[in-house]
Amino acid sequence: MARDDHEALDVSHDPWLVRLQDAFQWLVTALHLDDDAGGAHGGRIVTCRHCGQRNRVAAVATGVPRCGKCHQALPWIAGAGDDEFTDVAEQVSMPVLVDLWASWCGLSCMVRPVVQRLGAERAGEIKVVEVEVVAAPRTSRRFHVCGIPTLMVLRRGEVVARRYGEIQAPALRSWLDHALRDEAGSTSDGGIALHTPPAADLAGARTTKGPGSGYTPG
Repeated sequence: MARDDHEALDVSHDPWLVRLQDAFQWLVTALHLDDDAGGAHGGRIVTCRHCGQRNRVAAVATGVPRCGKCHQALPWIAGAGDDEFTDVAEQVSMPVLVDLWASWCGLSCMVRPVVQRLGAERAGEIKVVEVEVVAAPRTSRRFHVCGIPTLMVLRRGEVVARRYGEIQAPALRSWLDHALRDEAGSTSDGGIALHTPPAADLAGARTTKGPGSGYTPG
């Protein structure tokens, strides 16, 4: 009898696969990667970490997204392409952490959960916008993206900090905290301070420049 291509693989008799499956499911649940992801205007379903209520969080909105049941701040994570970037990433009162990534880039795929975790930790303080560079060539050119993953902190469309290729959560957390402090100070002074990693950091950062050879925006 021909095997159904969609038949589930039985791993119940392989302890190693069972442990691997359990670990993967724990990660998916912990980071809420199984939340429904909608389009740029449809929003996504986010589970409140405080009460378990499922809420639809619009990609484009004003104010801070909050749980409809307990009113705690919710993580605000949205995707954006060229056509949606202005509405999703620039028409926001809070700082925006932009993750420019590519599906073919292994390093990008490792960074995404870390960025999402930072967004969850700072719910109500920042918005996370994920930009797939292949689908957003104009945005990549606008911000002179020459390597991925590239992370930026924006305020009203202006870059206040940028970092390349880092995947370690403590380093990214420290960088983000520093960038937000700089951004808060510059906002109170009426200006914008661009924070870029030292040359040594850039030289040592691991970046991916395309599928197998090089990524060239646009």
